[in-house]
Amino acid sequence: MKKIISIGLLIFSFLSFSDLASDKRIQVRGTATKEVSPNTAKLQLTIRTENENLDKASRQNSEIMEKYKNLLKKSNVKYEKINSTDYSTYKNYTYENVIVNKGKKEYSTTLNVDVSTLNLNQLQTFISVLAKENIFSTTRNKDMSYSFKIVSQKATSKEAYQDALNKLNSLKQKLSQKGFNGENLKISGFDNQEVNLEKYENKKVEENIVSHSFEVVTRDLRNLGKLVDLANVLGIETTGYIEYDIDNKEVLEDELYKTAYEEALKKAGTFLDKTQLKLRKPVTITDNSYGVISPYYSYFNKQYSDFNEEVLKKSDSALIEEAGNDSTIINPQKSSFSKTVYIEFEMN
Repeated sequence: MKKIISIGLLIFSFLSFSDLASDKRIQVRGTATKEVSPNTAKLQLTIRTENENLDKASRQNSEIMEKYKNLLKKSNVKYEKINSTDYSTYKNYTYENVIVNKGKKEYSTTLNVDVSTLNLNQLQTFISVLAKENIFSTTRNKDMSYSFKIVSQKATSKEAYQDALNKLNSLKQKLSQKGFNGENLKISGFDNQEVNLEKYENKKVEENIVSHSFEVVTRDLRNLGKLVDLANVLGIETTGYIEYDIDNKEVLEDELYKTAYEEALKKAGTFLDKTQLKLRKPVTITDNSYGVISPYYSYFNKQYSDFNEEVLKKSDSALIEEAGNDSTIINPQKSSFSKTVYIEFEMN
C-alpha cells in the first residue's frame, strides 16, 4: 500500500478576536503528498521510408509497422494500443555524381589512307567528296601526295575494322564517279583501340518520402527498453521522451484533499488545546494546489537510426538478437503529487 506523507510546512495560523464571538477565527494550512508509480507509458515513434517510387515507399512503410508488431509479440512485449498520429508524403531532391554506362566499352579502328596521285585541279573536288563522308582533315605529305584517316567505332574490334573498310570502299566508288581512280587510295596503316564509355554525370535524384508517426501505449513498463531497442533495429525513429500516466487520478485527488483537510483540522485542534476556545464549522476552504493531476514526462538517450530496406530481408529472430545487443534500460519514474488547502474555522 502506498504511504501518504502529510506535510505541514510553514504553518500559518492566526487568531482574530472582537467583541462578537462569531469574529473569532483561525486559519490553518494542510498539505498532503503522495508518491506514486505510473500505470501506463506512451512513446512517440516515426517510421520514415524513401524511394524513387512512391508506392514502394508506402508499401515498405507498412511492412516496417507490421514487422515491428511481430517483433513485439515474439519478444513478449505487451502494449495496450498503437495509434497513428500523423501520416504524410512529400518529395525530396538531391544531386548525385553517378556513373553512366557503367562497364560499357567499344572499339575504335583508324585507317590511314594515302592518295598516291592528286593534282591541284582535282584537290577541290576530292576534298568536297571527303567532307560529305564526314572526313574533314587531309594532310599533304613531302612527296606531294595526300593522306587522310577513316575512323569507325563499334561494339567489337572486328566490327569496327570491317566498318572502316566498308567506308573506304564506298569512298572509292564515289571518287570514281567524279573521275578519280579509286585504286590510287591505299591503306598505309591502321590502329585498334578500346574505348571506355563510362562517365560521371551530376544527376538530379527525386525521392518520395513517406512519414508515419504513431504512439505506443503500454502497461508493460518492465520492457520499455526492449520496446525502444526493437524500434531502433528497424530504423524507427524515437523522440527520446516517455509520457507516464496513472489510473484513477480523480480518486487520488480526492484522497489528497481529504488528507490535507484532516491535516489542517489536526493543526487547528493542536493550537486550541492550549486555550479555552473550541472549533466550530469551517468558514472558508481555499485550494492552493497547482492544477489537476496530469501525465508527466521522463527522458532517455535516443539512438539516431535511418531506415534501410535491407532490414526487411532479415529474419525476426536475427532482428531480435540484434536488438538484444543494445539493452536500453528505462526505469519508470515515480512522481509526487500534492494538494494544499487553507481552511478558516470559526471558534467559540
